[in-house]
Amino acid sequence: MGSFPSIVQSSRYRFAAALQSALSLEEVAIAFLGSVADVIPAGGFGLYQLNGDPNAVVGIRATVESDFLDDYESYGRHDDPVLDFAVTHRRPIDSSRVVASDRWRSCGAHSALAAAGYFHSMEAPVFVSGSLFGTINFARTPEQPAFSEDDLVSARITAEQLGLATERALRFERTGRRASMLEHVLNRMPQAIVVTDLEARVLFQNRAACDSPGVGVTASAVADQPGVVNETIAEAMEEFRVRGKRAHTRSVRDRKSGRQIIVKSYRLSDQHNAAVTMLFNGAEEQGGKLPVWDVLSPREQSIAELVSQGLSTKQIAEQAFISENTVKQHLKRVFAKTDVRNRAELVQLIWAAGRRKPAADHDSDGDAGSRLL
Repeated sequence: MGSFPSIVQSSRYRFAAALQSALSLEEVAIAFLGSVADVIPAGGFGLYQLNGDPNAVVGIRATVESDFLDDYESYGRHDDPVLDFAVTHRRPIDSSRVVASDRWRSCGAHSALAAAGYFHSMEAPVFVSGSLFGTINFARTPEQPAFSEDDLVSARITAEQLGLATERALRFERTGRRASMLEHVLNRMPQAIVVTDLEARVLFQNRAACDSPGVGVTASAVADQPGVVNETIAEAMEEFRVRGKRAHTRSVRDRKSGRQIIVKSYRLSDQHNAAVTMLFNGAEEQGGKLPVWDVLSPREQSIAELVSQGLSTKQIAEQAFISENTVKQHLKRVFAKTDVRNRAELVQLIWAAGRRKPAADHDSDGDAGSRLL
């Protein structure tokens, strides 16, 4: 007798470990049916998934014959005092305790069990996030003993472990579906997008990035691949790692194709240790647009265009029919989005992309073109 508790505890531990390794609902069901017999010996086992209602069956996994399952669904489920008690009282129960013997023998559930060679029944509800998810069912033959108090305790522990494993599997499957949906969306975007860790190892690249000439970020680390875009991404990751920057922008020209590309990298939150890089066509490919066209709002684009023409804050305000303070607010956002510190750097970025030749920089109101706003 002294070794019995240790044997029970060991079987419960193995059961919990099997559930811990399951990542999907299918794997949870397989783990349950494959290891529960060590915890609660029985002649038949069932795992029912319900839609929040004991009569709304979504799925069934069991070790018994299909004829028995059909009979139970046909006339047993709606007359099963064990199921009714387990769901109503939210705890395990067995047929020897739920009702008097004659009531049990006359119910539909017992008839379905008897037709399959079973007599004793035990059921436990499975709750996930506080809602009824399903039940676990155990059946024993007349030759086997009725379920004991220890079996009820094991059923409660088993149902709790199964509920936790199911909740974890549902989260995992939802995450997988969301990741798949996000990947599908990103692959449909015309914009080339590359996600790397801060060591410049590629974590994801959408279809546009894979198809972009001169990008070639297909290795485990972009620095291992030739190409000016890869070099720029690696440079950005070093800036993020070493200097703590959050954004990095470079205008580059691919050596092979001659294609002009704006490489814009953003560091994600510190806990992710990763960054996303977007590739934008330069001015030549955009038909004369600013190289930062894709990252600026239409109003910000027009403000940046006027800055590149050498206009002062006052002149921009007059031409755009807005206040000087509004111009300054727009410019602050333009600086942040293009990773520049002042007007001069913004104009240099535009010139570097081949937008225009330097314009004379003079302000009628004395506001220097390179002044920080």
